Amino acid sequence: MIIAKPEWFSRRKYTGWGVSIRTWQGAVYLAGVMAALPILLYIFSWSTEAMITVTVIWLVFLLVDMVDVMRNLKKDEREATHEAIAERNAAWGMMLVLVIGLFVELLYYALQQKIYFDPVIVIALAVGVIAKSVTNYRLERLN
Repeated sequence: MIIAKPEWFSRRKYTGWGVSIRTWQGAVYLAGVMAALPILLYIFSWSTEAMITVTVIWLVFLLVDMVDVMRNLKKDEREATHEAIAERNAAWGMMLVLVIGLFVELLYYALQQKIYFDPVIVIALAVGVIAKSVTNYRLERLN
């Protein structure tokens, strides 16, 4: 645990991923962390490179702290099952939209007699396939 405590937050259920504020301590923590960046950037006269460095360090700190909080949130078996089903459905929805988007893009450029596709879409689909394959492989090996 870095600074934030898991009991200050709860799992975000209806508005995406991450955490929601649960207690006043969580609100104070997030307000402090969010206020820290503009204060650090605008009180000191730093070069652009230094400002980028400070921003990256701040972002890495925030991400590490929040990932730690999310990993340590207490969930009962029912909550864990609900979260797994919701994550699965979200992944299926995103994959469907990415696949449809890729086909629309390919069709659009094919009609213009060009060959082009957004590599980010292809990479996202490939990462999804790899993550699923590795997960299934590891789970089968554990059993």
